[in-house]
Amino acid sequence: MSKKIRKKAGYFFFGLLAGAANGLFGGGGGMLVVPCLTYIGKMEERKAHATAIAAVLPLSVISATVYALRGVYDFALAWKVGLGVTVGGAIGAILLRKVPKGLLTFLFYGVMIYAGARLVA
Repeated sequence: MSKKIRKKAGYFFFGLLAGAANGLFGGGGGMLVVPCLTYIGKMEERKAHATAIAAVLPLSVISATVYALRGVYDFALAWKVGLGVTVGGAIGAILLRKVPKGLLTFLFYGVMIYAGARLVA
């Protein structure tokens, strides 16, 4: 198998895992996509974060739709949280270019480690 095909298969596999994580946990797919893009794709970290957001958007819409159709969706709360997420997302996107790469890496993996530790505890 050629290196190009293995790379595409790796992207598909990590995309599959990201979709499953998003569906199971209601988010978190980007936590898998960013490392995939930076390590497998050798993509610069800022570009990987931005690309992960673009990749996670459709799977979030699909996951939300499935949740809504199954009746496990609190629409009143989703609108309130959604407004904060939208504003926070815009602020984060603006800050992405301003945050030094080392700090961005530290914050990203720090959040991942903290979230993992909270799940175990």
